[in-house]
Amino acid sequence: MSPSAFTKLERYELKYHVPIDFLPALEAFLKPWCELDSASAALEDGFYWITSLYLDSPRFTFLKAGQVEMDGRFNMRIRTYGEHPEASTSWHFEIKEKACDQVKKLRGVLQGTSPALLWDETDAVLRQAKGENLVNLKRFLHRSLSYNAHPFVLTQYRRKAWFGTMEEYARVTLDTGMRWREETGFDFTVDPRDMRASDIPERFDPGCNAVLELKCPRNQIPIWMVDLVRHFNLVRSGYSKFESAGTECLRLPAPSRHLRG
Repeated sequence: MSPSAFTKLERYELKYHVPIDFLPALEAFLKPWCELDSASAALEDGFYWITSLYLDSPRFTFLKAGQVEMDGRFNMRIRTYGEHPEASTSWHFEIKEKACDQVKKLRGVLQGTSPALLWDETDAVLRQAKGENLVNLKRFLHRSLSYNAHPFVLTQYRRKAWFGTMEEYARVTLDTGMRWREETGFDFTVDPRDMRASDIPERFDPGCNAVLELKCPRNQIPIWMVDLVRHFNLVRSGYSKFESAGTECLRLPAPSRHLRG
């Protein structure tokens, strides 16, 4: 199954801080219950790149709502997959809404040379979209205009992911190497020299540098997920790539936030 195969997801998300060398033990535990998703299965080490451009309003409405964990909060991002995001021609426009522990994610996909086409060539883009994809692209566009939302921060990390083999939807992901930079346009070029680490000690439990996530419908938590938490004595922790990057970005002196290189 592909990590980008859904146009709408409603799920429960549990996050845990773990060390990356936890991976072999995790894989051994998951083997009877899960298989690698298609993106991980295609790579030798199973880790694929995810790059996301997060939008926010001039008053940082989305970031501030997340910092106080306001119910009904949401973020808006444009996501692409692969080691060279600047060369991508597939853009995933996602609105991720949160209420308590329940998450709803809406996704529309645009094929083209740049995600800016949604604003620059709106009519042509929407004429080519159909069904739920059209609905979600329109929703993303409308919300961006309503909040005057513009590009804010670009995040990137490496993910290894699994799907449960006996459930309609059960997913496990392990993310590492989180990093970010400010982005006020639609430039998805990633130069490691421009990127700042997100996995900083103040945001992670001691000795941890990766994020494990368990995802499933709230009323359909697989028994093996419960056993996994008990087996490894995991303690739930929070982590938002958008909130981490956005907060760190606003801590920089204003002139520094706009310098590259």
